[in-house]
Formats: sequence, structure tokens, C-alpha cells
Amino acid sequence: MAVLRLYALVFALSFAFVWWLVADRLVFINDEGIFLSHAARIAEGAVLYKDLFGLTGPASYWLLAVMFKLFGISLKTAHFILAVQIAALTTAIYAVTLRLADKTSAAIGAFAFLVFSASDPQMMTNNHRWDANTYAILGIVAIWRGRPLLGGGLLALSVWATPVFAITAAAAVGAAWVIGQSPWRVIAGGAIGACAGVAALLATGGLQGFVEGLIWAKSNYSDINRMPYGSIVGGYPALFEDAAGFEIALRALLVFGLTISAWLPPLAGILTLAKRDRNHIYFLICGVSMLIGVSPRYDIGHLIFAVPLFYPIAASYLQRARWAVVPIGIVACLFLLFAVVQRLSLVEVETPVGVIRTDRDTAELTKFLTANIKPGEKVFAFPYIPVVYFLTRAQNVSRFCYLMPGFHTERDERAASADMERSPPAKIVFLDTPLEEYMRVWPAADPAKLRLKHLEEFVGARYQAASKFGNFTIYTAPVHASNAGRSLPARAD
Repeated sequence: MAVLRLYALVFALSFAFVWWLVADRLVFINDEGIFLSHAARIAEGAVLYKDLFGLTGPASYWLLAVMFKLFGISLKTAHFILAVQIAALTTAIYAVTLRLADKTSAAIGAFAFLVFSASDPQMMTNNHRWDANTYAILGIVAIWRGRPLLGGGLLALSVWATPVFAITAAAAVGAAWVIGQSPWRVIAGGAIGACAGVAALLATGGLQGFVEGLIWAKSNYSDINRMPYGSIVGGYPALFEDAAGFEIALRALLVFGLTISAWLPPLAGILTLAKRDRNHIYFLICGVSMLIGVSPRYDIGHLIFAVPLFYPIAASYLQRARWAVVPIGIVACLFLLFAVVQRLSLVEVETPVGVIRTDRDTAELTKFLTANIKPGEKVFAFPYIPVVYFLTRAQNVSRFCYLMPGFHTERDERAASADMERSPPAKIVFLDTPLEEYMRVWPAADPAKLRLKHLEEFVGARYQAASKFGNFTIYTAPVHASNAGRSLPARAD
């Protein structure tokens, strides 16, 4: 009972910290808008993969949709899921490290994971990766604790969130032999979960669209997403730009913490091979499979999702190297301070989905959008601003909530324009993104393909600019016939 109280305390403290950070915090440009906007439409009756284009598995969309249906469409509703997931992962890391080592090591490992993960606002958003991580890691721990059937079911759920986690599910089946657990019971639990997911897709009519989405991703998603192991968006030199003297040393400490997701896996591997303990080997095998699962994008941001299992492996060796607590503690506290300062700098904005908190620039953008777009108004937003639909509660006239240059094909563009012809939007929101910004985030992209030429021409021939905020332009009302054939203003590339 004392151990269970410890777990409950770790979960409660972790949840409270993450909830304070993210409950109503908005990060505008990221993948979260995809899940928020689609889940809101599913809660209102739309069918995933049939009425909506979906790139990943259905579990993340469906969970959010259920929460929206039960508790209302808001950031707080969505971020409750996130806070529970990060708290569950922190508790799992604590529990595993406690059994591998001691309370001090467990506390350090759990605290390091929580702080290094939660301090980055871009990471603390709803997405399929945190969903899949939570289910997979809880499943891996369940197998380790002698509940292989439950573990297999949770691993199947992780695959329904992120299909590539089939690699982790297969690795966990094989690794079960290492710790003396029945792989067949893991497989049985996985089969039950797999059948339940297929049944749900059949019942909703989305199975064919789901399969088509997997084929689309294989053809269009991987090549442009390539990034080397340990790389960072914008490159490392940018992190030291204009720094001098003491500031260089301070930034070096921050880079040490920022890159923990790159150097922790090889460190854990070296420590495991040195000791060759079967428990460490089990978690190492499962952890490596999660690393493989972020392929082909191995930048620091994506590696964060892949490394939770390496924390208990490394932390369990702190018994022999207590000196390491000092540098880890200093860096972790710096990240904690950054997270607190960043949270305190946010400002409140009233929106159709409730009061949100965000940075000042995003607050002004949010005010612009909500002032010009009314709830229920027919809208199309592109190329990659799906959060517009969620924030304004506008009605998306297309099955696409985003169309990304370099990813989506002209066929996809024509499908979106056909949607707009069937149900003309009253307003179109366009984000004019410079070519260099695309190349900064997707360095493997072909610059010649980073324009949605058909869509831009379609919009330019039928709509006229009505209002503008920074790189955002809202187009309204069909233009005069003499303007037919124009495209949107050329980007300042």
C-alpha cells in the first residue's frame, strides 16, 4: 500500500504541474490543430477516413471526440488527456526505476523526464505520438509485471494511435521471452485489440479510407520528412547566435538538456550491455523499437517521443554515480525555470472555445481571426493552419483540414477545390509561408514542389483579399469576372 501511495503522489504532482502549464495554453502552428479540428467534427457526426482525411490511426481522433462529446469542445478538455498521459508516463518511469534501483534514482529519473518533456511548449500538445507512447509503455510495463494479455491489448491500442508502433508491439512480443513472460499471451491480447479496432472501423464505415490513408502516407509522407539523428530544426549554430561570454556557457547547458533525447539512448545501451541484466535488456529492446518508429525524422523534437523507456534504464545506474545528480539537477532546474517563466508570460484571449492563454503575438492573431470569422461560418484554411477551424468554430467545407506543400498531391488539391465548389466557403484563410521557412523545417523537401499551385490559382480566380494580419490573409466574396484566372500573390521567397 505504501508503494501505491507513492505512485499516486507522483501521478498527482505530475498531473498538477502539466495541467498548470498547458490546461488552456495554445501553440498555434503545430500538429495539434489537426486532431482538435477533426475530433470536433467527429463529435458532431463526421466519419473519420470517410468524411475526413486522416493520416494517422483513429485512436487519437476518437478519444478526443469522445471527450468533446462528454465535456464540450475546448482546449481544457483536450489538454486534460495530455496531462493524464504525461502524468501516467512519469509515474511509469518512477515505478520501473524504483524496482530497478531505489527511491532516489526513481525520483531523479521521473523528474528529469517530466521537466525535459514539459518545458517545451511545442511538445506539450495533443498528438498521436503521446497517445501511442502512453499505451505502448503501459503495455510494456504490464508485460514486465506479469500481465501479458493486458500488455498485448495496450500495445494494440498504441498501434491504432500510430500504426508504425506495430514495430514496438512486435519487439515487445520477442522481448517477453527475455523476462520469462508468455509471448503467446501478449499476441492474444494484441489480437483482441486489433480485432476491436477493425470492428470499430467497419462499424463507422472508415476501414477502406483508413487503408487508403496508409497507402497515401507510404507514397507521400516519408521522403520529405527525412532528418538526421540528433538534428535540430534550424541547425545548432542558430542556438548560439549573438551569444558571448557567460551566455555561451549557459546556452551550452541548455543544449545539453535539449539534446538529452539524442544522447540518452546510446548511454542507456552502453550501460545495459555492460551489466547485461535481463530487465534492462527487455526495456532496451522495447526502447530501440520506439526509436526505429520515428523514422525517417530523427530530429530532437521527434526523438523526445521515442526515449521515455531509456530514462529508467539510465536512472537505475545513478546508485553507482551519485555525482551525476548535480549536473542533471542543475540543467533540469534551468528547464523547470524556463517552463515556469514561459507560463507566467502568457496572456488570456476570449475565443468561441473558451478563454485560452498564449504568447502576445499569437493572442493578436487569435483576436484577428475570431473577429473576422464567426462560429458556423463556412471556411477553408490552408496550407497548414488547421487550428483556425477549432479556434473560430467555423465550418470546414472540405474533408482536408490542411494541405501541406510537398506532401499533398495535385490530386488532393483538386479534391479540396471540388469540395469548395460543392459547398462554397464564405471565407478562405491563407498563410503565406516563405520558401526558406519550409526548407528550415523540412530540409529534405524539393523546393520546386513547395507550392499548392492549383489551389492558389483556384482561390485567386474566385476570391479577393479582404483583410490581412502578418502573413495571414482572409479572402472573401467572388471577385469580378475580369479578375478570373489570377493566382494568389506570389510569395516573398
